[in-house]
Amino acid sequence: MSDHPQPAQMGHGYGETPEQHARHSSIPLTKHFGLPPYTEAALFYIWAFSSWLLEIAASVCGSYFSTGDYRFIATATPCMFCSWAAWLQTAIQMMQRASWVRDESNLVDRRRYLYLAVRLQRLMLPTALIALVTFIVAYVRRMDTDDVGNWLFFLLVFIFNIVGCVMNAYNNITWESDRLEYEEGSSPYGNTLLSILGIPSEPSKEQEYKE
Repeated sequence: MSDHPQPAQMGHGYGETPEQHARHSSIPLTKHFGLPPYTEAALFYIWAFSSWLLEIAASVCGSYFSTGDYRFIATATPCMFCSWAAWLQTAIQMMQRASWVRDESNLVDRRRYLYLAVRLQRLMLPTALIALVTFIVAYVRRMDTDDVGNWLFFLLVFIFNIVGCVMNAYNNITWESDRLEYEEGSSPYGNTLLSILGIPSEPSKEQEYKE
């Protein structure tokens, strides 16, 4: 087994021949709707960080005031807007590179798709965690505050995001990561658990998946 050549020595993964691997370079770049990668990524993180800060602010306002108070509405509404903006921005990019529309030989689109799937986890997991903590506190205090809307709102936010995380991890991250590693021999998302948490196992290699 130790005599078996490794992907780094072969120049390709175990799942394809050198000829098949060489054909990847002949696949023309596909133009997609949207902003350039760096601009698009910067906008995503602006939406994401804004949504988290506003979600924390909404949780504080919901605890001290009621969900009908203007301070809660003024923080919860833009929180949802920013969160959905980041989610839809990423989802639209993924749909343009999904398996039902792309050429499976187009490694550029497949790498980008995997990167976007991992990035989606980075949005949904913190959002779900903030919502879960807020829900627990609000539910424990529900008899004192008599505000069903407060704990129900954060419960729904938690459910949507945690279900999205599970589906994204199962349908996109594990599937695409395993396939790319089998065909290319390596992937910045080789550690499945870290990828599900939105963390690349090889950050230095993630750059080629972003572009």
